[in-house]
Formats: sequence, structure tokens, C-alpha cells
Amino acid sequence: MEIKGICSAELIKETRKSLSIRVFPDMHVVIKVPHQASDEEINTFINKKRTWLIKQLRYFKQFCNCMVLTKLSGSSILYLGRQYKLSVVKNLQKTIKIEKNKIVLYTPFVKKDVENRKFLEEWLYSRASMIFQERLIYVHSMFDKTPMSKIKIRKLSRRWGSYLHKTNTIILNPCLIQAQKSAIDFIIAHELCHYYYKEHNSSFYNLLESKFPNWKQIETKMEQKLLANN
Repeated sequence: MEIKGICSAELIKETRKSLSIRVFPDMHVVIKVPHQASDEEINTFINKKRTWLIKQLRYFKQFCNCMVLTKLSGSSILYLGRQYKLSVVKNLQKTIKIEKNKIVLYTPFVKKDVENRKFLEEWLYSRASMIFQERLIYVHSMFDKTPMSKIKIRKLSRRWGSYLHKTNTIILNPCLIQAQKSAIDFIIAHELCHYYYKEHNSSFYNLLESKFPNWKQIETKMEQKLLANN
């Protein structure tokens, strides 16, 4: 279905009592409604959620194609919750450094965008690998009796993370490197709770809140910061 002036959405009618709307990280919108819901009820529900929906879409837009830049020098890069301007500077040694409000890519080949883009992507992945592991160690300390999980980085179309029970492995979306550390911690805590509960039931959320009581505030603060930088 089309949501006037905003986007298209997938409408699912199923056996349920309430209406719900969800925006996934790839900006895919899913609306679930009871079988008996009328068009008027659905449209009223969507109109009430319109402001929230716009904010969610703008929020996730920050993360779309996070490893792909149409241009390099002068681009804006979101990294650990902060906006940086990317500068490509000629230099004999190829390296990337964070300097104040800039991420500087030093290279002897300033005009080779394809090569430099690949180098930047590899750097972002390496930073994600290191920082995600650091945050796992920090968050794991909140879960005393939980075996230490492994971290793997994998592109996920509609999730920030997932948990594999068989191998006690947390999969994290590389785009999460754009988020604040507190948000990364929340995602890891969320996945660690799945060690005990596979489903998102009341017991799952009680555990999450006991370990990470301010996760809702962190999520809201993160969203507001990203919207302000848009």
C-alpha cells in the first residue's frame, strides 16, 4: 500500500487484536492489522503514527548504504554517533586518521575513487571489528553467568543484530559503527538476552531492563542526535 507523501508499505492482515507499524533498518515499512480492520481504521491509525513514521524513516536513512559513498572528498560520514567530513589528501603512505571533526584519507592516488573507497570501507570494517569486541567485553560483565559470546560482522538487511544459539555467536550489522557506543551496547545486551530467551516475551524484556534499565532513553537520545545531524 502507499502512504501518501511518505513511502510504500507492506500491509499484512492476520489474526490479531491491535494494529502495529514497524520500520526496518532498510527503511522497509510493515503494517500489521486484524482481518476485520476497515480501510478507515487503518488510515486513521497511519495518520496518528505519521510523525513517528517520518522520524523513523529519517533515522534509518542515516544508515542506508553506510559503506558506500557516491563521492569521497567532502562527504559526510557518521561514525560512533558523530558527523565527520571526509578529506582525501595526497601522501606517500596510505592511511586513515581521525583529526578533530575530520576523517582524513591519506593516499598517493587522490583521484582513484574506486581504490580509495575500498580502502575506506576496509578501514570502517576493521574499526567495527575492534570496537564491537571492546563493547562485548564491557556489556558481558553485566551478564555474570553467561558464557562469553563470539562476535561476527555481517550485512543484515533488516536488523542491527542477531543471535545464533548453536554457536553462542552475536551477529552485528557493520552499519552499527555509525551509532553511539551506548547504542552499540544496547544492541549487544539485547542479543545476549537471547541466550536465555529466544522470543521477545515479557521475561526477555524484564531481563533486558534489569541489565540495561535506560535502553529506551538511549535509543531515543540516539535518534534525536541523528535527526539533528540530518
